[in-house]
Amino acid sequence: MASKNQPQPLGAVLSDLVDRYGYRERFDAARAVEAWPILAGEAIAGVTEQVWMRHGTLYVKVRSAPWRQQLQFQREAWRVRMNEHLGREVVDEVLFR
Repeated sequence: MASKNQPQPLGAVLSDLVDRYGYRERFDAARAVEAWPILAGEAIAGVTEQVWMRHGTLYVKVRSAPWRQQLQFQREAWRVRMNEHLGREVVDEVLFR
């Protein structure tokens, strides 16, 4: 961190505050949930009802069993795509319900 007399980029200051006050996990979870429809695309996002994250696991509720099964087969690929999109390892596992 730069000295108090040196200006710092706003992004660095905000990131430091998020870490300092213990909000990193919540912040990352919100980013992952918001990223799902972007990464999934219109067709897949259209068959999902709810997305949430808890303790490193991204949960995606799927409306139909055939879609759920297809997505479940690809869950590791979804995990990798999500973490690449987020720029760091945020999602440990993706579960389709």
